[in-house]
Amino acid sequence: MQLSGKVESAHVDRTEFHLTVLSLAVIALFSAAIAVLMFPAITSHPVVFSARTSKVFFVGFCVLCALLVGYLVERQMMIRRLRGELAGAHARYSDLQRQAERDLLATLSGLNHFQDRLVMEYKRALNGGDSLSVMVIQVSPTADLPDIREVNGALCDAAKAITRKLRREDSLYHFSGGIFGTIMPGMNAKEAQVTSVRLTDGLADAAGAIGRFSADIKVFNYPQTAATAHELEQAVRALLPKELISEPTIADSFVDSFDLKA
Repeated sequence: MQLSGKVESAHVDRTEFHLTVLSLAVIALFSAAIAVLMFPAITSHPVVFSARTSKVFFVGFCVLCALLVGYLVERQMMIRRLRGELAGAHARYSDLQRQAERDLLATLSGLNHFQDRLVMEYKRALNGGDSLSVMVIQVSPTADLPDIREVNGALCDAAKAITRKLRREDSLYHFSGGIFGTIMPGMNAKEAQVTSVRLTDGLADAAGAIGRFSADIKVFNYPQTAATAHELEQAVRALLPKELISEPTIADSFVDSFDLKA
């Protein structure tokens, strides 16, 4: 009988079978004993057992009771071990979930990569006579979230919801906190507005019924709302916190060189 150690599925099944057999045996023994004791009162014929037979019944009954108690004790210990293993597995799952949330936000590129991609896509749109749309998505977790882990989880879910609504050629960036940005090449202003509505609906679903966060989306487009990549970037930077605005911007001469080449 195993009273300690890791719980194994084969041992659990074997213990379940043994306990079932013992329970049936004890029930059968009790039923037979009660029937024997009630038989004389019903039929007026006494039932006589020899001393050896009575001793065998008594010893068998004691052994069965001892085994049954032992298996019941082991069952309780097994349940406690299973609860401990379940609690450990839940803690490991929570750690992995938090790590995945941190990894997801960490894998998203920041403002520097956004600027580089913006220049490249602007040059492509300029040379090809195409459109270019940019979005800034401000995700604001509610004050009801209990701790930083819940806030990170909300931001991670928001990033997942945004990613699901973007096209394959679109790119997502994480600027700071709950501020995300997207670059959507070849998308005109009307299509960008439709995408903005889809993103709003997706973020509302990700926020859940309790509204873990709210989202505000700003859309900028070349050539309708901005004439150069520098104007697009300045429109984005106007929505960013001060600590990010101090980072270097796209050089005006570099952008102007694209215009001259065109």
